[in-house]
Amino acid sequence: MNKRRLLKLADLLEADAKNKKGIKFDMTHWAYIGNSAKPISCDTSACAMGLAALSGEYKRAGLGWKLDKYGYFKITMNGRGWALTAAMRLFGISRKQAEYLFCESSEEGAEGERHVAKFIRRFVKQNGQMAAR
Repeated sequence: MNKRRLLKLADLLEADAKNKKGIKFDMTHWAYIGNSAKPISCDTSACAMGLAALSGEYKRAGLGWKLDKYGYFKITMNGRGWALTAAMRLFGISRKQAEYLFCESSEEGAEGERHVAKFIRRFVKQNGQMAAR
């Protein structure tokens, strides 16, 4: 497990929670980009992995995003892949852990971002042990 990267994501979530012009946090979908020229804006909604991809903070590690031919947001790892696979590779976690961190929540808004950040920090502190939210 890459604890440093996970903790950086918790930091990103907390910073975005304070940013009124940041994304609209919504863990029920990966991302919706209202303005492709300015992907992180109040026209954007995204989950934790969507924010990770849009932020550019993990670009050197290979995490990215693109809009497919239908305009749907896709999270990529080294230009290919699917969001859960990207999460598994980026953070060095299992599929079950990726689902636990990035799929099993309906958190929304700034409070949701802060809650998910705490959840990630607790997961790291417990060395990847999964517990009830």
